[in-house]
Amino acid sequence: MKKKLLGGLALALLLAGCGNSGDSDKEKTDDGKKTYKIGIIQQMEHPALDSAREGLEKYLKGKSDAKFEITVKNAQGDNGTADTIAKQFVSDDVDLIYSIATNASQAAVNATGGTDIPVVFNAVTDGVEAKLVTSNEKPGGNVTGVSDAAPLEKQLEMIREFLPEAKKIGMIYNIGEVNGKLQVKQVEKLASKYNFKIVKKGVSATTEIATAAEQLAGDVDCIYNITDNMVVSATASITDKANAKNIPVFAAEDGQMKAGLLASDSISYEKLGEQAGSVAYDILVNGKKAGDIPVETAKDTTLYINKKVAEQLGIKIPDSLAERATFVEE
Repeated sequence: MKKKLLGGLALALLLAGCGNSGDSDKEKTDDGKKTYKIGIIQQMEHPALDSAREGLEKYLKGKSDAKFEITVKNAQGDNGTADTIAKQFVSDDVDLIYSIATNASQAAVNATGGTDIPVVFNAVTDGVEAKLVTSNEKPGGNVTGVSDAAPLEKQLEMIREFLPEAKKIGMIYNIGEVNGKLQVKQVEKLASKYNFKIVKKGVSATTEIATAAEQLAGDVDCIYNITDNMVVSATASITDKANAKNIPVFAAEDGQMKAGLLASDSISYEKLGEQAGSVAYDILVNGKKAGDIPVETAKDTTLYINKKVAEQLGIKIPDSLAERATFVEE
């Protein structure tokens, strides 16, 4: 009897083991490739954030050894919606969350606390300041990402080359997002080196931006658009008010060049997205832990100049800039 019981138990354990193996195999497609579920939270729609998403998708589509099931949800600029999306992705038990912009990333990190779901962020100026990671070199936890910190000194050099006599730079920022406030502080620290004074306007809603731009245009020599999502989404309103008073608008990124910007020594959000795709791949396929992967930054920039805007504003393009520029036609 004992032998029969032991034999039956062994058979049951063997079948149970076979059942678990079958469950694991369900993660693989018919061609043997494993499928990973990625949830993308995008804070709002505008070209830079769209490009950060498209760059990741482009990178992962180029990988032939795995498949990626990507679900994209947009918070439409609402932090509460971002929180809801993040919680839903956790409930859906995705394999990784890719969060685009600071508030979306904060929502993702908060929602995944206590879980093993990794977060890869993008379009965040400083992950430490935003309380996403412990440090950029050793993020810790289960979070890492790609910073869109603009090369501010390089851009101030560009503005000085364009406008040798300029004294004041106007800056608009969203008082509700850490990215903008941080960049304004950084530019203020650098400004004296280039003999600039910074005149800043904080806003709390998109509807306030046109008024802020009009006020600045009457008091500064140019406006510099930082990588602040609310501000970038309203670029056309800013250039409309500024250019009407012959005030040029420069930018940290090129997504809105055709909206009346004069120039940008620009980071590429598509390339930042591709960098994030590489990080996500390392975590999902190569088994790396997110918290062990240093936060990356932009590897290079491209100078874009809008010739038509330069002509309209009567601004001569310096030869030193024209030699390395990519010209944008409206």
